Formats: sequence, C-alpha cells, structure tokens
Amino acid sequence: MNWINVLVVIVLTTFATMFALVNAMPVQVHFLGLASGDVPLYVPVFVAFLLGFFGGMLALSFSRRKHKLEIQILRSENRRLRQEVDNLRNIPLQDDL
Repeated sequence: MNWINVLVVIVLTTFATMFALVNAMPVQVHFLGLASGDVPLYVPVFVAFLLGFFGGMLALSFSRRKHKLEIQILRSENRRLRQEVDNLRNIPLQDDL
C-alpha cells in the first residue's frame, strides 16, 4: 500500500509542476480591498487549493471526533448489556412446586 502513496505523490507533483510551468504569467490578486503585487498565476491557485484542503481536513477531524465519541458510548453500552445478559444467565431456575 505504501508504494501506491508514493505513486500518487509523484503523479500529483508532476501535474502541479506542469501546471506551474504553463501558468507562470503574472497576475494581481484583489481580495477584501487588498491587492497583491504581480505574482505568477499558479500561486493563488495553489493557495486556494491548500486552503480548501486544510478546511476539509478540519471538517473531517470534527466529524471523526464525533464518531469516535459515539463508538465509545456504544461500546460502553454494549459492555453493560453483555454483563446484564451474563447475570440473567447465571440466575438459577426455580420451579413453583
């Protein structure tokens, strides 16, 4: 599985390098009343990509934390219910004679 990760990194790095070489023309970025100097076009594109990536990772971490907590609660309940079933199995049967 490790070689697949290496292959994906190599392919993405190759595409990013090709994109940067083709889109090196200077542009100005205006955002919230602020303007940048002339920067290559690939810089704002990569910045936007990285902001989206880290925003997605942040959202994923909150979702993962929520699911881990739910799993912990369900395991606790499962343990309690198993104990209850074991206790019920160990109760001796009594006849009403």
